[in-house]
Amino acid sequence: MLIGPKSLSQLAPHPGVTGLAIGVFDGVHLGHQAVVRSLTGNVAALTFEPHPLAVIAPDRVPPRLTTLQQKLAYLRSQGTVAVVAVKFDEALRELSASDFVREIRRVFPDLKEVAIGQNWSFGRNREGNAARLSELAREYGFTVKAIAPVEFDGASVSSTRIREAILQRKFDLAAKLLGRSYAVAGLVTHGDERGRQLGFPTANLAEIEQLLPPRGIYAVRARVAANLTKYRAVMNLGQRPTFTSNGIDSLEVHLLDFDADLYGQRLWVSDMIWIRDEKSFPNADALKAQIITDIAKARALF
Repeated sequence: MLIGPKSLSQLAPHPGVTGLAIGVFDGVHLGHQAVVRSLTGNVAALTFEPHPLAVIAPDRVPPRLTTLQQKLAYLRSQGTVAVVAVKFDEALRELSASDFVREIRRVFPDLKEVAIGQNWSFGRNREGNAARLSELAREYGFTVKAIAPVEFDGASVSSTRIREAILQRKFDLAAKLLGRSYAVAGLVTHGDERGRQLGFPTANLAEIEQLLPPRGIYAVRARVAANLTKYRAVMNLGQRPTFTSNGIDSLEVHLLDFDADLYGQRLWVSDMIWIRDEKSFPNADALKAQIITDIAKARALF
């Protein structure tokens, strides 16, 4: 169940929640999972939309790793009974640490335990930290767990490290840090149907909110968000230099052994393996021959 995004003051009380994991949780990586799994009982996760830096320092806000719907799915898979998305705005930014905790207690009247990452901060001017939260928790009758970062290969698991891995096409490393394959979500919309004219219809993805890997051709797996079945596919990410480019990157996915209408549905693309860089071809026949080769490689890779 997803609650919000709403302002903290507008959230109705949710009795029955005994454990609450709090954090931005972008990526819901191994470190985030450790925070959630440290709790028992009826556990909810409280996250923030948009990313706090979008309000605090818009020029430094990182590209996100998960959409809100993905965050919901991943946090639910960790055993949460609800995900509460709090709208991060100027009002929340200016809320004192003590007022923030008072609101948390109001929303979750049966709260017994809160878990956070040990470096998480909150409240006006970041005045709240794990120690301050523990002090306030004693006033309101719950305890606090501050979870240390999870280590992998001698370094902490972090959203920043995952972004770097994706931008370097180190998808295996990203998957190990996430505990699953990185997945990009988009809405299937109508394109110019060049792929269909070549004999390889593609799903054109729009409304993509997440970090994308570098341009190129990739073997991927794709699934409709509402369906767990994954299909082998080839993804083209770039400006389609063989044709007239409008200077805007497009993301197109050709699903193998699949024939159904996908328009208007959300598609998740994951398990990315780089095949080649994008390049311009002298004509459509040359491009078609290359697509056939790309498809054969994708089949072999999967």
